[in-house]
Amino acid sequence: SDLEYGYRSKMEFAFGFKNGKVLLGLKRRNSNEVVGINECPISPNSFNKALAAVPEIVETTKVKIYNPMRRTGTLKHLVLRFSHSHNQTMAIFVTKTETFREARDIRTLLLRKVPQINSIIHVMNSSDTVVLRGPYKTLYGSGVLEVEMDYEKFQIPPTAFFQINHHITNKMIEHVVKELELEGNEVVLDLYAGIGTFTIRLAMLSKFVTAVENSHISVKAGRANANINSLRNVKFEEADVEEFLKSFDGFVDIVVLDPPRTGAGKTVCQKLLELKPRKIAYISCDPATLARDLAILKEHYEIESVQPFDMFPQTYHVETVVLLKRRG
Repeated sequence: SDLEYGYRSKMEFAFGFKNGKVLLGLKRRNSNEVVGINECPISPNSFNKALAAVPEIVETTKVKIYNPMRRTGTLKHLVLRFSHSHNQTMAIFVTKTETFREARDIRTLLLRKVPQINSIIHVMNSSDTVVLRGPYKTLYGSGVLEVEMDYEKFQIPPTAFFQINHHITNKMIEHVVKELELEGNEVVLDLYAGIGTFTIRLAMLSKFVTAVENSHISVKAGRANANINSLRNVKFEEADVEEFLKSFDGFVDIVVLDPPRTGAGKTVCQKLLELKPRKIAYISCDPATLARDLAILKEHYEIESVQPFDMFPQTYHVETVVLLKRRG
């Protein structure tokens, strides 16, 4: 990783309330207890400025902090997102309820104290299991995060997933297309495509890309990102990957997949064996589920290369890209 510290482009901080004081920080492992912090070394500078300023702002506006045990109160989380290419910071306030009367005052005070912030968003989320989900409205700024890689531009909506280490993501895209040795006439299937992280570059270098993603917000953003990059040879399908593959009988030269931590799983891997693509690029953030899936794919595929990426410096987590080539 180019950055050992300050590399994270997204952090989810929780609000708490203790001894009459508002806390902002991280939850203790396997607990709802919020540990207040005023600095996070793996976060960009603007996140730390917000961490220091927000508790006082929230106290001033007297907004009620959400209590997960009693399920009462309003304000749950502050999610901060950052674009390393554009030096943009987005602040997302997550509330339990739709009403957020203090939003205007918070916005005014936040912009005064942390001028680095370019966008302020209000997300309404009644779920206690997922932090960043639900309808949102823009309180200030454009409401999207602009990110630029070596050849492509992205616009990322507040609640859409995007890799959290800018420089490593750039290197991974570069590595994937280099390993695939695209010649421009390939038909590509990009599974778990998100907002088009790999899709856009793949489309620049191949004949046609079908991108499959189950998040409505991400698919909408993916289509917009294809437009921003003037690409007409991309089709985004809003579908669960397993369901999509059940009815898909098209021809593909290449499959790229970047599943969540749980991996692709047996059904998807079996279907890939039936599709018989010439090459498969598997991007994984969990070596255990990667090994499980590769054991199935190895029936007809040789592992050509394995490349780990230090996506999360200061942690034991690793991102891995595996290139597989069909035998015979």
